[in-house]
Amino acid sequence: MKIEGGSVLVTGANRGLGKAFVEELLARGAALIHASGRDVESLETISALDRDRIRPVALDVTDAAGIEALAADTPGLDVLINNAGVDCPVPVIGGDDMADLRRAMEVNYFGVLALSRAFAPVLARSQASAIINVGSMAGFIHVADNTGYSAAKAAQLMLSQGLRGELAGQGTRVLQVLPGFIDTDMGARFPMPKASPRSIAAASLDALKRGEDLVLPDTFARMSFDAFVARPDAVMRDPGAVIAALVQQFMASQSQS
Repeated sequence: MKIEGGSVLVTGANRGLGKAFVEELLARGAALIHASGRDVESLETISALDRDRIRPVALDVTDAAGIEALAADTPGLDVLINNAGVDCPVPVIGGDDMADLRRAMEVNYFGVLALSRAFAPVLARSQASAIINVGSMAGFIHVADNTGYSAAKAAQLMLSQGLRGELAGQGTRVLQVLPGFIDTDMGARFPMPKASPRSIAAASLDALKRGEDLVLPDTFARMSFDAFVARPDAVMRDPGAVIAALVQQFMASQSQS
């Protein structure tokens, strides 16, 4: 399918990877970009890039009524990009409460589910439509001190597989993007070279064009996936050791390049 001339909805579009998706969509000729964030004010900078083609939309992805209302107000859509996400660096045992853990699942899993359900009929009106779900390599290899995030992204990974089967009949493709560490506010606490948001967005849209379903958009993501496939028992037994070894290998490769 083609992005040029199409209509696209991007959640979490006000900064980071979401903003990069909007910029890349503009460069590729999208006709209309519904750029969503929790409030319209946060979208002013991104809206100013092209006020004719960018429609700022206030949307909380945990608000089911708001999602349904937006879907009803959207006559046509070619691509839904479920990008909005939250981190969850809290312990699952011994923490004060489960509010952060529940929010991670509400945003990273149930938000994606709610948007996909609401917009499936809208996407069905397009001759060639797609859903792009932005997950994380943390969804298949646990990242230390971020179990809530890893669990939510793992749930999203399984959701994408289910959606792919259920939506195939209406011609809607489902892509799962599994990036490694990205140079965003969320990734700032990880002291290592990170992929640029724009490169992740570009790789995701390139994969859409090529007809791929699984997107490993950066070097660390590909290394992580290869390690998972090659050594599943080691990943299950001690994911921290696997990640540490991958980081060391990745850093060495970056210093040589």
